[in-house]
Formats: sequence, C-alpha cells, structure tokens
Amino acid sequence: MEQSETQKQYTRKLRSVLIHKPMQREFTLVVMSLLIVSALTIGFVIHATIREAMMGGGGYQFGRISVYEVMSDVRYDLIVRVSLILFVTVIAIAAFGVFFLHRVAGPVYRFRNILRRVSKGEIPDEFRLREGDFFTETADDLNLVLRSLRERKVRIETLRDRLDRAILENTGLPIASLLQEVKETLERGL
Repeated sequence: MEQSETQKQYTRKLRSVLIHKPMQREFTLVVMSLLIVSALTIGFVIHATIREAMMGGGGYQFGRISVYEVMSDVRYDLIVRVSLILFVTVIAIAAFGVFFLHRVAGPVYRFRNILRRVSKGEIPDEFRLREGDFFTETADDLNLVLRSLRERKVRIETLRDRLDRAILENTGLPIASLLQEVKETLERGL
C-alpha cells in the first residue's frame, strides 16, 4: 500500500513538466530557433536552385527541355544542398546541447560530490557555481545547510568539551544540565 502511494506521489503531471522554467525555456527557444533558421534556409535554397534552373543558369538548358527534365537535373543539387544544411543544423544543435547540458551537469556533479563528503562526516566549505550555470538557488540552499551543519558541529563540540571537563575535573558543574543541553541539541538535529 505504501509503495503505491509513493508511486502516485512521483508520477508526472502536466503541470509539473516545467520543473526549472528558465533552463527549459532557454533550451527550447534555442533549439526551435535553430530549426526555424534551418527550415527558412532550406526553403531559400530550394527556391534559389529551382529559379537558377529555370533561368538557365548553372549549366541547365531550358527551351526544348520539359520542366520534368529540368526538375530531374535539379533534384541532385537540392538533395546535396538540403542535406548539407540539415547536417550543419544537427551539428549546431548537438554542440549547443553539449554546452547547455554542461551548465546543468556541472552543478549536479558538484552537488553529488558535496553530498558524498557530508555522508562521510565531512562538512565542506561553502561553494559557488560558475557564472551561467543553472541551479544557483539550489547551491544557495545547500550552502545554508552546510553553514547550519558547521554551526551545530561547533555547538556539539563545545558541549562535549564542557561535559568532558566536568567529568574529568569533577568541578561540580551540573552534569545533568549539560546532558540536557546535549539532548536538546541532538533533538534539533545535528
């Protein structure tokens, strides 16, 4: 029963498709722009190639030859030109994708490394992402968590030192109140 509730909680909903709107908006707009430029360029190349063939330029003959014969000669030029434009477009989108995803994968990689260090008991210093990286708000939140962990660690170490001193020196410090402070600190979360 619990598993089905958990699965329901994490199912995709239409309103949750845009999780990080600035990143998804930028990626979508750039890819769409590249495709639109490619489509317009292909249209222009097709028009120019046919016009060139109809006007007699480029070694094509027109007159006694039918339009079908002209188009069959133009077909090869169109295939080559359109294929070249599509190839350049695919390369441009792939290059953009690699650089764009680097701005996403870089922060995720940093977060993962920091969380691994925290899981080993280390509390790393605050960190910053590169300019232009995504998830800066998540980095700020993680820095707040790290700062809080450092403060709590110092508080616990201070309490431990006071408790050790009280036990070793038997100075008459109220050990019960120190233990209560430790308990309250632990209950609030390290």
